[in-house]
Amino acid sequence: MIIHEIAASLYPWDLHDEPIDRIVDKLTEDSSVNSIYLVGVMHYEKRPLTSLFYTQNPTRKWYAPEDSRVYYGLDPAAFAGTKMKPQHSERDFLRGTDWLDVLVECARRRGLKAGVEISHTFYDTEKAMREMPDVLQKDIHGRPIAQHFCCNNPDVREYMRVLFAQTVKEHDVDFIQTCMMLFHQGEPVKTPWFLPNETDPKLSALLGVVTGGCFCEHCRREAIAMGYDWDAMVEALRALEHVATATPYHHNDQCLSLQLLMDSNLTEAGLLLEYPALQSFLEFRARSITSLFRDIYGAIKRVKPQVEFRYNNYLRYPELAGLSYPHAAPYLDSVRDSDYTEQRPVTDGFAYKRHTLNKIRRAIGCDKPLLAAFAVRPNATPQIIRDSIGQLAQVGVDGFSLGHYDGSTRPLLRAVREAMEEYDITLKEGL
Repeated sequence: MIIHEIAASLYPWDLHDEPIDRIVDKLTEDSSVNSIYLVGVMHYEKRPLTSLFYTQNPTRKWYAPEDSRVYYGLDPAAFAGTKMKPQHSERDFLRGTDWLDVLVECARRRGLKAGVEISHTFYDTEKAMREMPDVLQKDIHGRPIAQHFCCNNPDVREYMRVLFAQTVKEHDVDFIQTCMMLFHQGEPVKTPWFLPNETDPKLSALLGVVTGGCFCEHCRREAIAMGYDWDAMVEALRALEHVATATPYHHNDQCLSLQLLMDSNLTEAGLLLEYPALQSFLEFRARSITSLFRDIYGAIKRVKPQVEFRYNNYLRYPELAGLSYPHAAPYLDSVRDSDYTEQRPVTDGFAYKRHTLNKIRRAIGCDKPLLAAFAVRPNATPQIIRDSIGQLAQVGVDGFSLGHYDGSTRPLLRAVREAMEEYDITLKEGL
């Protein structure tokens, strides 16, 4: 199998704590990496995520980043007309340095592809909650949903468009990647503990959509403009939410109905036939996300047509969060799937990873690059990495992506090159 890219993500504090050339030496020598990208806008998340302490960082044991800071330079004048403004780091060791320039300079000097990621969130949730709560998604009761910004809010939409466009305008990157949180998909409804069988997880997830978002005034306006009877749709979804949130411990006349549903073999199709408003709601959200991607894609291409817009999938059921790959595909240049099965005991023979990649491939076609991520961090083993890559060799992906350097070990990194030799995987020369 021939692949075109092996990518690795780096954080600004990685570049501060360990010289970038030493990091790149390890990545290229051990894993044949030919593409590096900066997580340039990072949500709050303890690093490393899946282990207590860093494995290779020579400076610190762990790190807690600020929420959704931009770690590279942008022209403030470009945001003069936006309600939301970029927030930069206030920590002395990170402020004052354009960390994306640091990464791009190294990539160009060493002949590597260079990119940047705008991660799950792009604005500080606490700041938004205090100063402009209307930019956050709302659940069916009108309560704000933390970390989830409404893509139908014109202030959010304009900020995102300018942020993506200015990032590629100000920096010499080959691709801009995002795993932005889409519509909050709610929490899967759990089977009551006393029932003998587990409900189909897909039905549980579908039912849970009514506990997510967004039900704000901006979504109402957009839905009506698209031709939906928003008020009737929401009224029907309220009835379904009444079922989905029923418990034996609170006054709710739908408790028995939920228990019977969760112990039945009703299919997802059956639920949608019973509640056509749910189908309309899913369709509306998919149209909203597709419209957002179209705007971002157009903004990027107007600045630099050659820059690649890459979506980093992080969801088991992205269609429940508004992402319909067949509809969004015209506005994506490539997709990275961030399944990290390797960091847990592998009990399915990598079936979930394979099925997810095939789902994406079916939707985007064979002309758009599809990259498969795998976890090179504790809980994985070199053999698990080799086994995973062996499976990927049969799926026809166009590249690999390491997740993530900050939790990796040298044996895990070396397992990438070893597996490529074992399974006859060739990295095509040239970017």
